[in-house]
Amino acid sequence: YGDHRDLHLSLRRQRQMCIRDRLTGLLIFVIWWGVSFSRNNSEIVELPQVIEDIYPLPNDQVPQQSSIIVDVPVGYEIVLIVDNYIIPSNEILFQDAIGLATWRPGPNKSFETWLAGKHTVVVQWSKTTGLPDVGEFSWIFYTY
Repeated sequence: YGDHRDLHLSLRRQRQMCIRDRLTGLLIFVIWWGVSFSRNNSEIVELPQVIEDIYPLPNDQVPQQSSIIVDVPVGYEIVLIVDNYIIPSNEILFQDAIGLATWRPGPNKSFETWLAGKHTVVVQWSKTTGLPDVGEFSWIFYTY
């Protein structure tokens, strides 16, 4: 008669191969997902020359606690329009010395919170000194 340990060894080997196959499949999926996610978010964003940086970037998905940040050169002022609503300038934290404007929904502000979904931002700028320079840039982002 055959030794019963041979049967256990065979079952154990089969179980180990099954676990290995599942982990390999999971690993391949995670790598694929990471590569596709990074590729989708690595698009080069072409901003107007006046806008040095923005957050969130176009088509970004961000948490509902996120702020809108617009970086313009010193000597410019901006008007911020969110979802077709002009944000009052007294709600925007503007650091004149570095040209950085930050706004986030909150108590006693135009919006208490971000609703989950699509949002449209329009930034209008004008130069406060020297030759006139005006323009606008718009983009969308999503909150979850």
